[in-house]
Amino acid sequence: MSPPLSLQQIPMIPVLSRTVLQRSCLATLRKIHTNVYPMAHSKFEYVKSFEEEGQLDPQHWIIIRLRLKNVEELYDLHELEQPNDCSLTSLLQAAVDVVMQDFKEIVLCYSFSQEFNFVFAKNTTLYRRRGPKLLTNVCSLLSSAFVHKWPYYIQSSALIFPPVIDGAVHLLPDDQSLRDYMTKQQNVCHHQNLYKTAFWGLVTKRGMLPGEATETLKGANEGTLNELLFTRCNTNYNKEEDVFKKGSIALRKKVQKTVTAQNGSIIQRSQSTVTVMHADLTKDSFWSDVLVLDQPTELNAKLNYLKHFEKKETLLPHTWMVVRIDGKAFHNFSEKHYFKKPNDLRSIELMNKAAFSVMKEFPDIIFSYGQSDEYSFVIHRYSKMCDRQGGRIISSIVSLFAGVYVYHWQSMFEDVKLHYCPAFDARVVLYPNNSCLRDYISWRQADCHINNMYNTCFWTLVQQGQCSRQNAEEILCGTFSKDKRSILINRFNQNYDDEDAIFRKGTVMYQKMVSEESGRSRGELPENNQAEEGCRGIVVGHFDVIKDEFWRERPWLLGEERNATTLDDFD
Repeated sequence: MSPPLSLQQIPMIPVLSRTVLQRSCLATLRKIHTNVYPMAHSKFEYVKSFEEEGQLDPQHWIIIRLRLKNVEELYDLHELEQPNDCSLTSLLQAAVDVVMQDFKEIVLCYSFSQEFNFVFAKNTTLYRRRGPKLLTNVCSLLSSAFVHKWPYYIQSSALIFPPVIDGAVHLLPDDQSLRDYMTKQQNVCHHQNLYKTAFWGLVTKRGMLPGEATETLKGANEGTLNELLFTRCNTNYNKEEDVFKKGSIALRKKVQKTVTAQNGSIIQRSQSTVTVMHADLTKDSFWSDVLVLDQPTELNAKLNYLKHFEKKETLLPHTWMVVRIDGKAFHNFSEKHYFKKPNDLRSIELMNKAAFSVMKEFPDIIFSYGQSDEYSFVIHRYSKMCDRQGGRIISSIVSLFAGVYVYHWQSMFEDVKLHYCPAFDARVVLYPNNSCLRDYISWRQADCHINNMYNTCFWTLVQQGQCSRQNAEEILCGTFSKDKRSILINRFNQNYDDEDAIFRKGTVMYQKMVSEESGRSRGELPENNQAEEGCRGIVVGHFDVIKDEFWRERPWLLGEERNATTLDDFD
């Protein structure tokens, strides 16, 4: 926790009035009590000015569109039934239900195969309509729910790898465009499922090889596919299950429920409930009777205009891309799952496992730094990862991170059951040069130091000093680093510098560079130095990244800032 600072100690911050300072102090005390800490005040804090809110226009339908990227591999490795596995479909619907239960502002979700479309109400102010925050919270929760519920629905095979989800935000201005969007998605569902049914019919019933089936179906239209299914596979597509032909609609509705008040009186209370159906979205009856909109709509055959409503954010070239992940409401999550205070090594190592998996999956991430419930991933400035599309980058990283976190939960928290699925939000921030990037990383490590020192002192006072939480807050209010060190050494004979480096400095991971001449990593410490542990090209350690020494010994991480020299640099 960052202590209140005097005005002389706060660099690059305008002078505050006494009233503002008093309010700030009260807010700080409240955050101390709940362990929700503000960012550390330091000379590096200017880097916050590079962050953008990504606020979406008001009075527009917000659609979070998610798509599983590795679904074919998922089917193959787990030997799921083609073209549609009923157990997997039930699992995906259960994951959708988890998201719908957590986000009451979602009015409906249309899903099919590996795609999901979550629709937020036009007037929602959730997270003040910040697109990246909405996208990543929904995306990470869907991923963690998928992993968490896998063993309940897919009992024939253990999950081999967590999902990676590609996400995007669509902003629709009126009710007609919402209907058109959903109609288009259901058309995609129909055509994809018809093709898959024909393809796997030829493979499983006619004994064709996949390549032969692909060639047979090349250029086939809807009528040809239907005829081929009937004549060669003895399958009437019209009799296929609606959940596969039409997809699933999870719709939130208000219902009146009779409840008994404390005084014994019977009252009617409005309650939100989610129902699942497989309706035809092209028909007027759905939009007039099931999902009643404010504006009249009609069936529209021209739907190509909808592609212009996707909020595509192409990030500037030759800039460092930093994706920072934070746990959603992790104070409550830690309380519910009995995290140890001031630091729970299980939780930190679980975060590190998730970050390590992300770096293995995305080699363009050259460096990452984690502490508490956050992680920052640095993507090489000349990378073209996900075509530098901001939404795709943050959704891919946060979905894998959340999935791995749940995937390894039981191995780290052996005696603690996961009571509910965690979620994370993420943002991507651009930094124009090496100096700004280093200052960002230094800012996060300074934040780690300040928060951990406060935590250590606070919980030592509570656990060993028999202080109440309020009394510990009063003792530490207005103290500085030297004061906390003095409290620890004088009252508890505890030297703060003896605390584990993983708590004081956080965790650093980086891609090591192998020298072609020696086959040994450049800048690598001797084998007898236990500060680093390398695995598959990724080094994990707890270093001081504020000082120059770390970067001088690893010059390949930041490299040289260069100008474009080939046409490829302008893609």
